[in-house]
Amino acid sequence: MLLVKKNDAGPPADSKSRSGGAAGEVASVAGAAPQAPLHPKYRPDIDGLRAIAVGSVVIFHAFPEWFAGGFIGVDVFFVISGFLISLIIFNNLEHGRFSIVDFYVRRVKRIFPALMTVMSLCLVAGWFVLFADEYKQLGKHLFGGSTFISNFLFWRESGYFDNSAETKPLLHLWSLAIEEQFYLFWPLLLAFVWKRRWGFLRIMGVIALLSFGVNLYLIGHDQTAAFYSPLARFWELMVGGALGYINLHRRDLNQHYQNLQAWAGVVLLAVGFALMKGERAFPGWWALLPSIGAFLLLSAGPGAWFNRRVLASKGMVWVGLISYPLYLWHWPLLAFATIIQGQTAPPAWRLAAVAGAVLLSWLTFLFIERPLRISGKVKVVLTLLAINVAVGLGGMAIYLNDGFGQRGINKKLDYITENDIFEGSRNSDGSCGRFNGLRGVDEEVCLSNSAAPQTMFVGDSHVMALHSAIFSGQVQMPAIMVSGHACRVYPNLPYKPTNLLRWSNNCTAIANEAISVAQKLPSINTVVISGAYPRGDLSQPSEYRMDGRVLSQREAFLSGYGALIESFVKAGKRVVFMADVPYLKLDPHSCVNRFEDGVSRECAFSLAEHKAIRKDYDAALAELQRQHPGVAFFNPESLFCRDGMCRAKQGDSYLYNDTQHVSLAASRYLLGAMRDQGLLPQAPAQK
Repeated sequence: MLLVKKNDAGPPADSKSRSGGAAGEVASVAGAAPQAPLHPKYRPDIDGLRAIAVGSVVIFHAFPEWFAGGFIGVDVFFVISGFLISLIIFNNLEHGRFSIVDFYVRRVKRIFPALMTVMSLCLVAGWFVLFADEYKQLGKHLFGGSTFISNFLFWRESGYFDNSAETKPLLHLWSLAIEEQFYLFWPLLLAFVWKRRWGFLRIMGVIALLSFGVNLYLIGHDQTAAFYSPLARFWELMVGGALGYINLHRRDLNQHYQNLQAWAGVVLLAVGFALMKGERAFPGWWALLPSIGAFLLLSAGPGAWFNRRVLASKGMVWVGLISYPLYLWHWPLLAFATIIQGQTAPPAWRLAAVAGAVLLSWLTFLFIERPLRISGKVKVVLTLLAINVAVGLGGMAIYLNDGFGQRGINKKLDYITENDIFEGSRNSDGSCGRFNGLRGVDEEVCLSNSAAPQTMFVGDSHVMALHSAIFSGQVQMPAIMVSGHACRVYPNLPYKPTNLLRWSNNCTAIANEAISVAQKLPSINTVVISGAYPRGDLSQPSEYRMDGRVLSQREAFLSGYGALIESFVKAGKRVVFMADVPYLKLDPHSCVNRFEDGVSRECAFSLAEHKAIRKDYDAALAELQRQHPGVAFFNPESLFCRDGMCRAKQGDSYLYNDTQHVSLAASRYLLGAMRDQGLLPQAPAQK
């Protein structure tokens, strides 16, 4: 989540543990004779501020119920990084001692030792602990970590605050990626600006304002993009960079109200920690609290009472010294504890993970980080780069080999060893163009196996999972599927997309495309509609409006699906509406004890819990059925829920890929049941 670096201000020569960091990130002016880089005087209070930042993040990850706002510690680190890196680059540029090559050499020696240690051990641990699909995902994240594109990978995956985040051991590398992306362009830009004698503050101000504007824009359109995009985060590093310039050229601005600045910074951080929760639109305006708070504490300097007595205390400085490896270690330990437990680990496990992270961080700092960072040997840098490449290639090999499903642990979750076909059924493969001459809209998933399909499937990713047995060829049925990820396929209800560069922007267009396909292909006689059910209180507002009024989720459900049904009926098609399958309490991976045979966990809801969760949905479904009496409604509840439990497994087969998408086995099961009830055409006779 953050790039936590040891105090980047260089220490006195006799300091026994405070050398390196970003101090020493620069060496000599390009083209000039090499000279020793200039280092700002070491400030122990900066290590103390790092301790606050990393401590808040670690507590938030381990005990979010205690400290929901702790995640803003990453913003504190962004400001610290921008301050120290910019201060050093400015100083060395102005004294003719800046070297791009030396800058990146020192980055490698600072970042790679602890990072490669943690990533390598995650790769090994994953081999023994993770199922094939989990290990495949870890492989992708290992590659992302080694190439510093993790933020883009997680941007394309689920949101930071949802449950799946807890089982991604390398999720925290997203902010390391943002900082490294910053380091790719920032020193080059500053050197360019320096050559042309442009004003540093003016350039930083423009970049900060543009970045902050992107941040505010994305908050209103795609909060996930705002969180992970470097363009929405660079302004925080600019805040620190501006302070670095002020420290060099306008120190008088910081010398009169040092204690007031420090206490104001403390108050802003405290307010941020107290008010921030995962459901708030962050970063947005809220990120000003930790950013300005960190700015004020840094600008107050080492002489302010709080900085001198609290931040510079021995305990705080010690935590600050190990803050980088501590951040790298703590999250994988917590994530693997959650994976092994099958759900959020009990407090004792989480406390043990934090204690283990502290110990491993201290050992990493003493025996790996510090020795390699102070080494002047070129082969150290080359070795670190080689290890990084090896880890990245290892991750890619894991990904391309589908998580090495032949490993013994995969036998505990049988369908994963077969590389469940649902993965393939979530993407268009050109078959609709080849068989039916169709061209869809952006983001549409269209799959066809016949020039004359008889059955059409329409909906979201739940329909893709239902269709997977047809896609795999295990169920013989001439069919076509038109669907959209995370889409409510309501043809009459346009809406303003909320996710830039992600799924579900064109749901209304996809719904109308499905209607057009049904009209173009007379061979289609049956249309199956299904989709994820809206959970909870359906009286809550939806994203849809009609006649200037915001519709409730129930109103949108009835109006949207009603219009879709009527469009297919008008086209002369038989319509089958399949109610959504029950949801699971836990992911099916969590049902299995990974280290004991014959022991499993109950991850399904009781029938009573299931009915309580979807009470509003079932009522809306009954109303939809009443409004459209000529439509066949199929409810799979009785196939999943027996003897008072809605189960995750039937016999030896798991029915789910995750908490809501059915597996290949369940796809065969459901399609067979629908055939038995005469809702789908029978299988073609064998020749």
